Amino acid sequence: MKSPSLTIGITAYNRRSLLEALANSLAQVDGLERARVWILDDASQEFDADFLRSIFPTAEVVRADTNSGGADQAMHRLFHRFVASRSGYLLNLDADMLVSRNLVDRCLQIVADDAARAAPCLYSVFNTPAHAIAGVARGFLVKHSVGAAGTLWERGLLAQVLTAVPVSRKFDWDWSAYLTKHNIPIYVTPTSYVQHMGRTGQHSRSFGTMDHGASFDDYQGSNLTAFLDQTREGLLQLIAEQDERQLRQAEAISQLGQALHSHTQVLQQLIDAENARRAARSDSEANFLSD
Repeated sequence: MKSPSLTIGITAYNRRSLLEALANSLAQVDGLERARVWILDDASQEFDADFLRSIFPTAEVVRADTNSGGADQAMHRLFHRFVASRSGYLLNLDADMLVSRNLVDRCLQIVADDAARAAPCLYSVFNTPAHAIAGVARGFLVKHSVGAAGTLWERGLLAQVLTAVPVSRKFDWDWSAYLTKHNIPIYVTPTSYVQHMGRTGQHSRSFGTMDHGASFDDYQGSNLTAFLDQTREGLLQLIAEQDERQLRQAEAISQLGQALHSHTQVLQQLIDAENARRAARSDSEANFLSD
């Protein structure tokens, strides 16, 4: 049997409910059997490898003995593993994503078209407004930077990037800059075939800063339910955090008021003591003159 040309790599660390939603979404993808699926767990505490195998029954699950230190480092591990052991193309996904039923079809179409190109380029199936559009080419949006989620890498290009760009907490910005500097285009599908959900993670701490895929084409069934549920949970969490901040501010104002009151009392005591000292000195001077 011919080895799949497409590997879907997913890095995971805790966030159990989001992983379950992703697993349900991935199970609905048309032709998923035409791709290899990897789950690289970054030493999660919320579950073990058996849990991951139960929700991703067709995937190869690899669990790290120690945590890598962050999302960028975990992605770096995934990239190295792919370059060292596989050929073809790697689609990089976050654990907090939903996917389109058309995901594999679209990726394999890109792979087939890219095989005819002599020059390398990076693709992404996640079109986010956070990364500006620089132009249009071959039916894709051209961008100078993209986030790591949703990127589709040819193995040779990925090996080149790993050699040239060290891992950091802004790894995707760094390799985007490297590609742009070396005139390696970044092509993004106008339609997003993956979508972020939730708002908990190293790079998605608020709705305002979370990358949102434009024109995601599969808000239906379990995808719609998961998106609405996670959005609701995120909003409730946001409200709770706001309430906590307001409570802390109220406590800080109260403490400041108490401190000011205490300082006012001390200041008044110093003023009274100084007034008493001056009064005593005046009485002493008056007595001296009368004598």
